[in-house]
Amino acid sequence: MNESLLQHTLHSAPRDVRRLGVALAFAAGVGLSSIAGAAEDPCVSLTKILGDRGQLLQRIQTFQSKKPTAEEACDTFTKLAKINSTTVVALDRDGAWCRAPDTLGLSLKGQQAQIDAAKANSCKIAEQQKKAQAAGGAQPRQPLGGADEIVGGAMKLPQGAL
Repeated sequence: MNESLLQHTLHSAPRDVRRLGVALAFAAGVGLSSIAGAAEDPCVSLTKILGDRGQLLQRIQTFQSKKPTAEEACDTFTKLAKINSTTVVALDRDGAWCRAPDTLGLSLKGQQAQIDAAKANSCKIAEQQKKAQAAGGAQPRQPLGGADEIVGGAMKLPQGAL
């Protein structure tokens, strides 16, 4: 009887190893698909976009205490304009699924004009400074809006929530 049990064990061992291999492969596949599913979750993506937008707004808020150069302001407002429009598209697409407030998308759409105006103004000043610097006139990395309150004056940045 022990011999027949040994024979059965020897014959069934390769089959059990194959079953174990198939089970492990299936478990690994399920694990990888759940990781891929989490990466494709639209709510996670929307949260990341809103977080990135919030970081840019915090950076812009620091402009009130530490005046940026025109290049810094242009770069920051360009990034904000891009991420704001990306956020609006993401909210239109996934906002209901992710239970985002309806007013959020409308608010961001309304802010786009202010952001675009700030971007255009700061990029225009940055371009003028580059031209003046190339002509040998202006000092590099001058504060946004002019050298002092008399010549050019300080440029007012948009106030309030963007």
